[in-house]
Order: sequence, then C-alpha cells, then structure tokens
Amino acid sequence: MKLITSSKKNPEMTRQKILDYTIQLTAEKGVSGVSIQAVADMVGVSKGGVFHHFPTKQNLLEQMIVELLQRLDVFVDHVIAQDPMAHGCFTRAYIQATLPTETNHVPFGSAISMAILTEPELNNMWMRWYQSRLRQHQQTDGDLELKILRYAADGVWLTAFADIEDANEIAAMKQQLMQRSYLELR
Repeated sequence: MKLITSSKKNPEMTRQKILDYTIQLTAEKGVSGVSIQAVADMVGVSKGGVFHHFPTKQNLLEQMIVELLQRLDVFVDHVIAQDPMAHGCFTRAYIQATLPTETNHVPFGSAISMAILTEPELNNMWMRWYQSRLRQHQQTDGDLELKILRYAADGVWLTAFADIEDANEIAAMKQQLMQRSYLELR
C-alpha cells in the first residue's frame, strides 16, 4: 500500500503514517514483525525516509508507545467524562479499553499488548503510564475491590488474546466486571 501524497510536502503526515503502520504491524505480528523496511514499504517511502523521522527502530517503537498511550489517555478521559458515577470511573474505563467488543473496538489495544509483553523498555513506559493514572484516580479507584477487577480484566484480556474463550463469553465476563465496578464497599 503506497502513500499517494508526497512526503516532502507533508512530513508530519508521513510521520503519522509511519506510526500508524507501525501500530498495525505490531498488532498483527508483534514487535519482532516490525522492520524498518516493512514500515517504509507500507508508507511508500525509503528506509531513509523512516530514519529521517525515527533514528532507530527502538526510537520508532518507543514513539509508537507514546502515541498509543496518548490515544489511550483520550479514550479513558472520554469514558470517564461520560460516567455518571465517580467511584470506579477509571476501573470502568480501563475495562472498556482492555476488553473491547465489536461495538466498542479499541484498535490500539492489540499493539500495546504485543509491545509490552515482549519488550521490557516498552513495558516500563506502560507501567509508568498505568501508575500515573492510578495516582490520578486514587480517590475514586483506590480500593482493593477495584484493583481486583482491573486484574480480572487483565486475565480476561489474556484469555481473549489466547482465543481460549469465544466472543460471547468474553462479553459476558466484561459485563460482569463492569457491573461489579459500581458496587461500593462500606
């Protein structure tokens, strides 16, 4: 797939396309499936064109994670803004982001998952984001029950990722996690 517009006329668009195709490749093939040549071919630039924007593959992957975490922030903030209940709002947003459905698809989730499972530095970037969000939402999401629900969501995600359960079962588990997040312990 070649980019029709000239990269010389719109370098920011080329940079974004490089990130978008890196995200796509990572989601489909994992970090090991990402090569500078494959990204260059998808964008329609030379390897030098990719290196112009990202000096190393590691830098490209790190910038991909930065991009994904920014998108995740937007998604989480949007879900929280629509939530009528403060208690558990981050946990519900996290469950929504972690366990997408056909009607609520989070296209960047697979790329984040593939990257953090195999690359320690990318996992560190994820953990810094996650810990920051937990600190930010300590008042609304700091109790043990909500922590257990977030861990359960991670487990359901792994089950879905490994194709152990079908989509209907995953949706049912997600619904249960969401319902339980509204219960306040006293």
